[in-house]
Amino acid sequence: MQDNLEGTDIKIWGYAMCKLERFGSGFSKVLMDKFNGIAYLADVDTYELIYINKFFRNLLNISESSYLTRKCYEVLQGQSSPCDFCINHMLKKDAVYQWNTHNYVLNRQFESQASIVEWHGRRFRLEYGMDFSEYQNNMTELENKVSTEQLLVKCAGTLCKHDDIDLAINKILENVVDFFEADRSYLFEYDKETNVLKGSYFFVRPFVKAFKDILSEASGVLLQEWLNMFTEESVVYHKDVDVDFAGMPELAEAFKERNIREMLLMPIYDGGELIGLIGVDNPRYNVSASQILGTIAMFIVNNLEQRKLIQHLDYLSNIDDLTGVYNRNKYIAVHEDIKRRGDCAGVIYIDLNGLKKINDVYGHDKGDEFIINSANFIQRYFGKNVYRIGGDEFLVLLRNISKEAFEEQFVTFKNDLEKNKDKYDMSYGERYCDDGKIDECVQLADEMMFNRKRQYYEVHAKWR
Repeated sequence: MQDNLEGTDIKIWGYAMCKLERFGSGFSKVLMDKFNGIAYLADVDTYELIYINKFFRNLLNISESSYLTRKCYEVLQGQSSPCDFCINHMLKKDAVYQWNTHNYVLNRQFESQASIVEWHGRRFRLEYGMDFSEYQNNMTELENKVSTEQLLVKCAGTLCKHDDIDLAINKILENVVDFFEADRSYLFEYDKETNVLKGSYFFVRPFVKAFKDILSEASGVLLQEWLNMFTEESVVYHKDVDVDFAGMPELAEAFKERNIREMLLMPIYDGGELIGLIGVDNPRYNVSASQILGTIAMFIVNNLEQRKLIQHLDYLSNIDDLTGVYNRNKYIAVHEDIKRRGDCAGVIYIDLNGLKKINDVYGHDKGDEFIINSANFIQRYFGKNVYRIGGDEFLVLLRNISKEAFEEQFVTFKNDLEKNKDKYDMSYGERYCDDGKIDECVQLADEMMFNRKRQYYEVHAKWR
């Protein structure tokens, strides 16, 4: 064995063997090499490899000395830092820890036993393992059909059960992570006009680095290069970061920083145009069933479109066609919710002066223009909190606002209305209520508005 080594290699090997043989015949090189499975010894504190048995070396395709002085996570897992799943901290003296692990260099599953060996104040990890990838693959293949159907049923059920679409999609992505034993899953939405790929939904497994929206930060040219990779519909792309992104070093580096080695990515098309991507990082199981991403994407996109349509119809049912502010339907719903929750609110009841005269003298088009301009003026101060509840009547509802803030906003509105009375003519009544007493508040504001309107017409009788 040593005849194949020269110079420094021999010294390193001799040093390692000297340390190994001191552990006793039970842990000798001979016995480890006779084991028909993986076996290795590494320093717990420094991660330095001391010995890898012949079976494991053959699997890794490495020589007897090439790994010496190197770290276990470098040689065995191809990592640049200790593995996220390292169990060193869980090992105890005189106890055996049994676990299943995935070797990323070999892409195989091992059932292993690990224990601590102490020698001269140093701690070493001794691990033995059996390769059960073939058995696991057979079991996975048998279970794929069942698990795939279960996943689809879960996804469909989640979409039906949850009214909150964001919560439903995040739950589906969590199911996808479980199905593929992956680190992350996500859904991107693509806007062709702005050339932006927005990361809309993510699920990240605990203890995995958060996935920053890399693609949204990418330059336009780089993003277009990325998108050009996904030209075929209904195809799942299985990407190896080292190989497939070699020509895009900026993206490759960003992926590696987040410990992304492999990606399953499926483009989502609608009418022949790319509208998004659904993806999975570092899938460990069920990769052969990756086409399920297409069905899941279809579920999500169809549901999003349906809900967007429902939301749009709901929006339209609550919007005044002429002015674009909320209508009486929306006002009633908000009014009842304030009362139910016991919220405080500021109320301003507004009635436009002289609308009938404008309609009679100048026509209804001018009357509509007067209503629209008045609504825009009110919105300038109160935003989306404006409701048109009648032909010439508006109501402002400022919910969960302090009395002081309400009065400040109202005074600003009133003063500017006075300055612009040649353009906007309206009477108003204001009230503030606590504890959800909105009925009383609206009634008092209405009465105050009516009194001011009566005074107005006493002065401007011709505008009746």
